[in-house]
Amino acid sequence: MSLPQISLKNLLVILVIAAGLWGLSGCASVPPPRKEMAEATLIVSEAQETEAPQYAPVELRTARNKLSAAESAMAEEDYKKARRLAEQALVDAQLAEAKSQAEIQRQQVEELRKSIEMLRRELIERR
Repeated sequence: MSLPQISLKNLLVILVIAAGLWGLSGCASVPPPRKEMAEATLIVSEAQETEAPQYAPVELRTARNKLSAAESAMAEEDYKKARRLAEQALVDAQLAEAKSQAEIQRQQVEELRKSIEMLRRELIERR
């Protein structure tokens, strides 16, 4: 019993098909990033409701844009891209919140500094 002869051309066709199937199976194995999308959506929404629109508008806009791009990637079933963009949107929204909180605290410190200076002046005037 002899083995069938396979031409080089047929072997290349089989390898190309196998590589294509392997590549497709790799894409299908990435699960949809539902958890990451939900977390990013929640944090972006929360940031929108704080002082972030006033004190960190650029960072908040970046977070919203990345979340929108992640939603588009989900619709296209590009789950790897969707996960990456959702994670970036979450971090950008957290940055927006942190930046706005830092600015609020800076303003409070400045108000306290002014109050202390005013009290010092009054104390000096009374002497």
